[in-house]
Amino acid sequence: MKTTIAKLISTLGHPFLTVPVFVVFLLFSIEPARQATYLSFLIIGGIFVPIGIKTILGVRKGTYTNLDVSDQGQRQEWFIATSVLLLIVTAIIWLTNQGWTLRLALSCALMLLLVAQAVNIRVKASMHLAFHTFLGFLILYFNWYAGLCFLLFAPLLAWSRLHLKRHVNKEIVVGIALGVVFGMVFWLLS
Repeated sequence: MKTTIAKLISTLGHPFLTVPVFVVFLLFSIEPARQATYLSFLIIGGIFVPIGIKTILGVRKGTYTNLDVSDQGQRQEWFIATSVLLLIVTAIIWLTNQGWTLRLALSCALMLLLVAQAVNIRVKASMHLAFHTFLGFLILYFNWYAGLCFLLFAPLLAWSRLHLKRHVNKEIVVGIALGVVFGMVFWLLS
C-alpha cells in the first residue's frame, strides 16, 4: 500500500506534469488567450513533447532504466538534450520580447537545469524536488496561499522519492537546495 501511495505522489509531483500545468495556468492568467495559447504551445511543444518522446523511446530501447531517468550516468545525455531545447525556447522568448516574468522564469529554469547537470557528476539531485521547490517560489510570487499549499506537498514528494529508492537523503536535499536558490534568484530579479 505504501508503495502505491508513493508512486501516486511521485507521479503527481513529476516535473513533466507540474511544470506544463503551471505554465498553462500562469500564461492564461497573465496573457491574452491568443498569446497564452501561442506561448503554451511553444514551451510545451518545444520542450516537453520532444523530451517526453525521447524519454519514452529511451525506456523502450533500454537507453534509460525508467521514465524518471533515475540512473546517474543515463541522466547526463538526457540533461544535454533537455538543456538545448530549453535554451532554444528561452532564446525565442527573449528574442520575441515576451514579458519580463516569463523571460526570467525560463532563464532561472535553464540555469537550474544547467547547474543540476554539473552537480550530477557528483550527486544525482532530485529533479522532482528541484523543480517542485522552484515552482513553489514562482507560485508564491503570484499567490502566497497557493504557493504555500504547493510547497507543503514537498515533504510528501521527498518521502515518495526515498520510499521508491529513486534517491537518498543527500540527493533530496541537493534538489531542494537547487530549487530554493533559483527560486530566490527569480524573486530577487523580479
